[in-house]
Amino acid sequence: MSFNESNLIPCEQVLPNIVLYIDHEILDNQQLSEVEIHFGQCSPCRTQMEQENTALVLIRNLLCNALNESAPEELNDRINQQTQELYNQMMQQDQNQGITEITYTQTTYTEITTEGATQIEITSEIRRQFPQE
Repeated sequence: MSFNESNLIPCEQVLPNIVLYIDHEILDNQQLSEVEIHFGQCSPCRTQMEQENTALVLIRNLLCNALNESAPEELNDRINQQTQELYNQMMQQDQNQGITEITYTQTTYTEITTEGATQIEITSEIRRQFPQE
């Protein structure tokens, strides 16, 4: 079956769905087919879709790079030093008390999909022993 321009859905219906199309979020197969046919036959909409795709990839890559920054080493050192000092103070307050271990787990999930690739980052588990009260 061939399609001519009269069978195309109007550009006004396609343009708002460009990002949904790029992100594979058009779930209705008929609508997806109509949008793909439109892009195949309408050069201005296809160009707009390609520009949007390029911009989204660039933004996602920038965000991905921004989220991969580590804390400064000086900050990590200060946190470790302060934690050790607090622990030492607590141990000196009462040497005769029992010790309990507290585990604090902080998990951070960062998910960014670029071109079908998913990156997940999982961070930090802290275990410290503290006097029982």
